Amino acid sequence: MAESDAENGGGDVGFDPSMTATLTDLSPKVRRQPVREQPGPLHVEVIGGPMDGTRCSVEADVLTIGRSQPNDLYLTLDPMVSGAHARIIREDQHFWLEDRDSRNGTFLGDRQLSGKVLITPGSCFLVGTTLIEFMPH
Repeated sequence: MAESDAENGGGDVGFDPSMTATLTDLSPKVRRQPVREQPGPLHVEVIGGPMDGTRCSVEADVLTIGRSQPNDLYLTLDPMVSGAHARIIREDQHFWLEDRDSRNGTFLGDRQLSGKVLITPGSCFLVGTTLIEFMPH
């Protein structure tokens, strides 16, 4: 019987399973990035006062409210609203209502704002004689 090539020191050394690679070993490592939802528009609706039914949506992180331009929600018919009255600010997943040093204040419930306060969808607030409901989407 003839000796094998491996025993002779010939070229073919045989099959070594430890030297194989699986397809997953050869494929590039892909890290999946978390999918971030695109934030929806900030949306408010006037639910009481001289401009009842007025709606405003912006695709920005700040929605401004006032009687003069340029505000997103432009309340021309309420003389108790200041030119630059209030704003809603989106920070990550939170929403803040802030009075902008208005003449007559901004009220959340019966509380007059000083600084900014956290609000949630469905929050209602008063600027001048105008009642506004906040809906983020």
